[in-house]
Amino acid sequence: MGVVDGEEGTMRMRVLAAVAAVAVVSSCGVDAGSASNAIPPQPLPAPSTPPPAPVPLAGDSVELDVSPTLAAIRQRRMLRVGVRADTPQFVTRDAAGEYQGFDAEIARDLARRIGLDAGQVQFRRLPPTLLVDAVATGNVDVLLGGTADTPQLIAVGPYVVTDAERYLVIRSDDRLFAEELRALVAESVADGSWQRAYETTLRPAGIQARPGS
Repeated sequence: MGVVDGEEGTMRMRVLAAVAAVAVVSSCGVDAGSASNAIPPQPLPAPSTPPPAPVPLAGDSVELDVSPTLAAIRQRRMLRVGVRADTPQFVTRDAAGEYQGFDAEIARDLARRIGLDAGQVQFRRLPPTLLVDAVATGNVDVLLGGTADTPQLIAVGPYVVTDAERYLVIRSDDRLFAEELRALVAESVADGSWQRAYETTLRPAGIQARPGS
């Protein structure tokens, strides 16, 4: 009986060892299968791109609109002024080639207010037949004492009223320049420059005048 018990014990130990081995193998197989069926790691989402900055509306701009004519004047450092050859009571040219008279004084005052020196004015004395073309083609930036009876031109003012109204005439495609000229003439009247020009030119000639309304 002792021998049998010994054999049975040995057999039992072998069976237990076999079961343990199967369990280990089974365990390894399950791990391998689980690894093969596992969901692969997902890539991290790409960092989000910040939204583009909003485009500012036209009204939000800090830059003011600038007249093309005024920008060109300041760049060339010269104001080109047309004056009428048929109105000597308002402007004349002396023997030295200098322009004198009320319109010449107004032109120099405008130049100073634009940011130029009084000497940075180029006068062009024009006969009546060339007034419109001189302005329309840009040969002059502004015509003093002209008329605007064509769609190409616009009249600003009047800058002086005598027995008739006299206007600053510019091209009609630059409304910003018209607004600037209106403001400059108003400044000249307000600070007394207009009156001083009148006192030294038109009044001694016996011409009654006032600023435009």
